[in-house]
Amino acid sequence: MSWNEEPRSWEPTQDILDFLGFAGVETTRDQLARLHRRRLIGEPFHDLNGGRSSLARYPAGTAERMLRISQLRASTKQLDELAWRLWWEGFDVEPDLIRTYLLKRATRWDEQLREIRMVAAETTEVEKGERDILEEVFFEHLKVGPAMVSARKRLGRGSELYAEFTALLIDLMHGDLSSLDRSDGGLFDRATPGAELEAKTDESRRAGEVALLAMQNSMDTPFIQLVASLDDKEIANARPVALRLLGLIANVGSIVQEVFGGSGHGRDNVGKSLITMAENAEEQVLALLLTSSFLKDDRVREALPEISASPATPPTISFLDFLRLRYLAIEVPGFVTLLAPASVREAFATPEGAERWHARFEEYWMSHFFELEEAMALRPDLFAEAPLEPDEPDEEVKIEVEAKKKNLK
Repeated sequence: MSWNEEPRSWEPTQDILDFLGFAGVETTRDQLARLHRRRLIGEPFHDLNGGRSSLARYPAGTAERMLRISQLRASTKQLDELAWRLWWEGFDVEPDLIRTYLLKRATRWDEQLREIRMVAAETTEVEKGERDILEEVFFEHLKVGPAMVSARKRLGRGSELYAEFTALLIDLMHGDLSSLDRSDGGLFDRATPGAELEAKTDESRRAGEVALLAMQNSMDTPFIQLVASLDDKEIANARPVALRLLGLIANVGSIVQEVFGGSGHGRDNVGKSLITMAENAEEQVLALLLTSSFLKDDRVREALPEISASPATPPTISFLDFLRLRYLAIEVPGFVTLLAPASVREAFATPEGAERWHARFEEYWMSHFFELEEAMALRPDLFAEAPLEPDEPDEEVKIEVEAKKKNLK
C-alpha cells in the first residue's frame, strides 16, 4: 500500500504521539512497540525505505486505543487485565487473550475454593460451601461492618446477588411481572432453597426462573470447567448481555446511593458497591460466566430484547478531529487559542470539561465560519467526512455571521 492510498487506514507514529500529548498523555515509541508485542495494539507497517524510522505507521484506531489504554493503566498495570478491559468496553481484542485471562481467573478462584475446603476440614466449624466463597470473590467489598448486615440480607448473599437481580431483570424486560406477586405460604411451610424452581415443569417456568436455575447450577461447577465449556462465540455473545445487566444493576446502585447517601453512617455503601460491580474486572468475569450459562437456553434468549455488542465509546475529541484541529490552528489566525493545553486536558478529564470546551468551539465556529470553511476546502482529504462542527448554518444564520464580520471591521 502506498502512502497516498486510503490515508485514514493508517496512523503515522508521530501523529499518534502528538494526539496523546494533546490529550495530556506522554507516550514513547518504545511503549508503542511493547504494547504491540503484547498484542494490545495492532502491528505497525513500515515504509520500504524507512525501516523503523518515524515513517512507521499503525492501523487506524491505534491512537484512540492508546489513549484508552493510558487511561486504564491508572487503575491496573497488568497487561492481561488491560486486554480484558479493552475487550469489555468494545475494542477488538484477540479471542485467545480473553480466554487466557478467563482461565487465569478461573484457576485462581478454584485454588481458593480448594484452600478453604482444606482449612474447613481441619476445623470443627460447619463447612460454609462454595456459594459463600463466591460471596468473598464476587462481592467482598460489601463486608464493611455490622451496619451493612441488614442491607446485605435484603439484597441477597454474595454471588446470588447477580443471579437474583438478573433473573428479575430478565422477567421485567420480558414484561413478566409475576415474579413480584406476593406468595402467601403457610407459617410452617418449609422448602429447600431452589426446590420450588426444581419442582416446576419446564412449561410453567418464567424465563427469569430458568436463568436463575442455570446460574445456580453453574455455582456448583468448577470455574475452570465453566470456561472450558465455552467457545469463543459463546464468550463474545455473553459479553453484551452481561454488560447490559451489570449496567442496569449499577443504575440501581446510583438510585440507592442518591437515596441513602450523605447520611454519614455508611448507608450509601450498598449503592457504591452496586456501581463498582460494573467496573470491577473480577465481577465482570463472574457475570460473564453466569450469563453464558442461561444464554444456552432458547427460552431465556427469546425473552431477552435484542442486545448486540456496542463499539467502544470514542474519546471527547477523536483522532481525526485532532488532525483537523491541528491543521486549522495553522491556517486560521486565532484558532490556536482553542487548543490551550489546560483547556484541552480539561475536556478529556471530565464530561463537564468536555461540555465547556465544545461550547467554546461552537462559539468560535459561528464567528469564523467562512474562514474555517475556506481552510477546510483546501484539505478535502481531512474534511471529506462530516467534521467536528455543528450542523451547517442555514441562510439566516449565515447572514447574521456576515453582519458580525462587517461590524468587526
